[in-house]
Amino acid sequence: MPARVKYLVFRTFQAVLTLGIVILILSSLFNSMSEEQLQTRIRQTVTARVRNSTELQQLSQDQLKEWRENEIAKLRDRWGLDQPVWKRIFMDAWDRMKLDFGQSYMMTAPGGSRQVMDIIMSRLPRTILLFTTAAVIYVLLGLIVGLKAAQVAGGKLDRFLSIFGMTSSSMPMWWLGMLAILIFAYQLGWFPSTALPLPQTTGLDYYLGVLYRLALPLATIIFNIFGARAWVTRNIVTDVLQDDYIMAARAKGVPERKVIYGHTLRTAAPPVVTSALLSLLMSIGGAMITEVIFNWPGIGLLTRIAIMQNDIPVVMGVMFITSAIYIFGYLVADLLYGLLDPRVEVGTSKSMR
Repeated sequence: MPARVKYLVFRTFQAVLTLGIVILILSSLFNSMSEEQLQTRIRQTVTARVRNSTELQQLSQDQLKEWRENEIAKLRDRWGLDQPVWKRIFMDAWDRMKLDFGQSYMMTAPGGSRQVMDIIMSRLPRTILLFTTAAVIYVLLGLIVGLKAAQVAGGKLDRFLSIFGMTSSSMPMWWLGMLAILIFAYQLGWFPSTALPLPQTTGLDYYLGVLYRLALPLATIIFNIFGARAWVTRNIVTDVLQDDYIMAARAKGVPERKVIYGHTLRTAAPPVVTSALLSLLMSIGGAMITEVIFNWPGIGLLTRIAIMQNDIPVVMGVMFITSAIYIFGYLVADLLYGLLDPRVEVGTSKSMR
């Protein structure tokens, strides 16, 4: 088996193992809360059956007490509460690794399903739309502006980018979001202050309506991250421009455009691409704050609602999805760096042979 294939298999196994450990830890942390909620549901279920059954109401106190104890025991057995704590933790973790998150206590998907996976999948595409679109825009803008700033290191654009990048990235996302709503929604009236409700139309009008509601949170994310991305690109390209082969190319009279976009950008591509991917992962981490501020119906807003309603299955499901995105995102970044930089001999260490 080639070394690169071995490395891919090894890193994928490592990512799955890491995800399993994370889910095991989360299951341990939420076990007591889940048990309390199930105990409450059992009591409510038994009480509701007694209230709705005239036959049970006619039983004596001793008979009714015995029936309650038997019914509670059956429900505890059905939901696994009679198992040892360690076994319940491992069973819950295994179910989640199989993408079986169970049913929500309070929430439903648009089709009426109470399955946690259906609820999450109805929200996840909107989160991906928001943050992937923002990432594409601020990475491209950061690349263009960073290259220009590196060409004129010490110039006006370079100094402005340094100040702007440090200032914009130091502002909390939630504060920028509230400021954007205050100015562009309430003062100027250019955009809606909330994304919900989504447009009740079809076809092109629906997508234009979604884009209109997407514009303000999208602009806020780009403003917050763009400066830092451009500054990182500028620093990487500036270092590459000091290499001997770049100096030699310029001395030979190679056109500056070819030096920048041919030689320099090719060398700077691995760190630029991998840092952009990691920046996307970090921005998704702020989904909850951003989506709550703008009321964008993604998994961030879903998490807030689930926490407020104490809906543990939904919270656990969202944590699994976000953990998987992070872990496998880092795996992709690791592999991309090896593919983009031929100097990196991926998978040739002695432990992998």
